[in-house]
Order: sequence, then C-alpha cells, then structure tokens
Amino acid sequence: IVPSFGSIRNPVDLTGQATHIEYQKALQNILKSNKLNAVIALYCETALFDSSKMFDIIIEAYDKFKGKKPIVFSLFGGEKIDEIIEKLKEKNIPVFEDVYDAASAMGALYKRYNYFLDIEEQVEEQFEEKKLDIKIDEIQGIIKNALRRGRKLLLPEEARLVLDLAGIPQPKWRIARNLEEAVNCAEEIGYPVVLKVISEDIIHKSDIGGVALELDNREEVVDAYQAIIRNCKKRYPKAKIRGVEVSEMLPKGVEVIIGGTRDPSFGPVVMFGLGGIYVEILKDISFRAAPLSRLDAEKMISSINAYPILLGARGEKRKDIESIVDIIMRIGILISKCKEISDIEINPLLVYEYGMGAKAVDIRILLKAQKGEK
Repeated sequence: IVPSFGSIRNPVDLTGQATHIEYQKALQNILKSNKLNAVIALYCETALFDSSKMFDIIIEAYDKFKGKKPIVFSLFGGEKIDEIIEKLKEKNIPVFEDVYDAASAMGALYKRYNYFLDIEEQVEEQFEEKKLDIKIDEIQGIIKNALRRGRKLLLPEEARLVLDLAGIPQPKWRIARNLEEAVNCAEEIGYPVVLKVISEDIIHKSDIGGVALELDNREEVVDAYQAIIRNCKKRYPKAKIRGVEVSEMLPKGVEVIIGGTRDPSFGPVVMFGLGGIYVEILKDISFRAAPLSRLDAEKMISSINAYPILLGARGEKRKDIESIVDIIMRIGILISKCKEISDIEINPLLVYEYGMGAKAVDIRILLKAQKGEK
C-alpha cells in the first residue's frame, strides 16, 4: 500500500500519490492491528484523491471500530472537505479541521482512560479490604433471572434485595400477596407502616392512591389495603397487581436522590441531588462518571445548591453526609460492575443527623440485556 518513498513508521505516510483505495486499505489495516492502541487519521486534499469518498470511508471505519479502539480524524482541504466535516459532525464523528485539535482530543481520551484505571484500582482495593462488602455475584443472579423472564424492570422485592446485597440501608420491609399477609407483615415490622402497590404497570403510585402512609394499627392496614387495590383497579383495570409492599414508616429527614445510568458518550454515570417529588422541577443535581473516588462523591454533594441544608441551615444540626458519600460510591460500583443495569434510582433517600445514617425509601432498577444474551 505504501510506496517505497513513503513511510510505514509512526506516522504512516501514504504520500500525495495515494488514492481513496490506498487510504481505505491502510486505515482498515491499522485499525485491525493488535500492536496499535489508538489512531489519529489525517487527510489532506490532493489532485489524485477523490475526496467525495472520504465520508463513506470514515463512517465505515468508525462504525466498525467504535468502542474497540479510540480513533479521531483530521481533514483539511477546500469547500468539499468543509462540507464533509459538517456532515460527519452531525453524526457525532470525532472529526477536526485542525490536526492539533485532533491530537488534543486523543490526549483527553487517554487522560480520562488513565483516570479510570486509577479509580478502578481504588475500587478493587476497597473490595479487597472489605470496606465495601458488595455481593456482585448474587446481584448478577437476580438480574439475570429477571432478564430470563423477559422483564426489563426489577420487581420491588428484587430491587430491595439488590440494596441489601449492596449494603445500602433501607427500612424493614415485607411483600404481601393478600390482605391477611399484609396484616401479618405489618404486625411483624411494627407500627406505623407504609403500604405500596406492586405493579410494573403503575409508575406514579402515589398519584392514583396506590400508597398509604402512617398506618398505626390493624384496622388502618385493612382499610388502606382495600382502598389501594380498589383505586388501582379503577384507574388501571388492565394492570397486573402482584401484591403490596409493607414497610417501616420512617421518621422525616432531608430527602435526596442518588441514581446511576449509562450515557452513550461517558458510559456509567452517577447522579446526586435534592430529592423527593420536586426533583424534576428544581433540577438541583450533579453528575460524575463511575466508578468514582470518595473525593468525587464529596464534590458531588458540595456542588448542589441545597448543600447548606445538609451542613445544617437555620440552626438545624449537620446531616450525615458521610452516609451519602458511602451510598454514592456503592451506586457507582453497582452501575460499573453490573453491565445489565441501565438505570438505578433511589428517590428519596432520607438523610438524618450526623451519626444517624440514611435510608433508601424507594428504589427503581431498569435492565438492558447485553449483546449475545437473551
């Protein structure tokens, strides 16, 4: 491919005699090579090279090796090249007019990659030292069982078990399939209790009367159970109701939200902010790529506008920020280690005064099967 007066060293030089055929072959061979870890592909418009072919060449190479090997492009030439660059940018291809910008982008990728290596080492050290006792294998078992059954949403009892296995505190809870079980569960947990309908077909349960709070005795549990089932069947007659969750009624605390998702550009990401029913309105949240260090978690917390509330505003005592840090790190590990988890959200997490901890009130976990899995 490379003429005798060209160069096969780094950088590879095809010379000005190369056509789009030689360029495409050279690019594919370099990308396939196991000896090369990343590629910056340059192109300068010449008389012999049909520049109209560049768009398809780059699209083919990027689609084939995206996620396998870092690759950025730099193109310079006339009006046709400018048009190609704009079209490629519309498809989110990392292409630059200036080679220095392309090199800077590759440098940023490597800097981020090395950062992740350092963080992963810290996470592994935490596992080895048993500072974070997270039972990943057992969690994976719950997830795979749900996927085998064709579900992309963990049921409440499954999500609660994941929290237990991840070492995230939560209220005492039971699952009741009928009225008698609901009463027995409430007696075991101790009053006051909360009842919540279990149905993957009903998302906003409190909006349609699917939740009952502060139930202080047997009679109130019976009335609440019957009302919840009646409300849900009236509003969602086709919904599959699997029972109710009976849980401990927690004392009031500061409501925050902690979540994780998979961003197409950044990969696993952790989110933290002011929680409760107004989270979508206030949007007082911060994000970090996972896995993350303790310092990252602390910065996430201090960056939100509501941080003074956690420090103890208007004479209130300081909240247990250390517990929030611990839970953020655990969520970061979950979303990083469990590739089938697409989204995880704890809302609200009730945070108490310093030394009193925090507890996850509601948990939602969405799944996505990996390629090759059913």
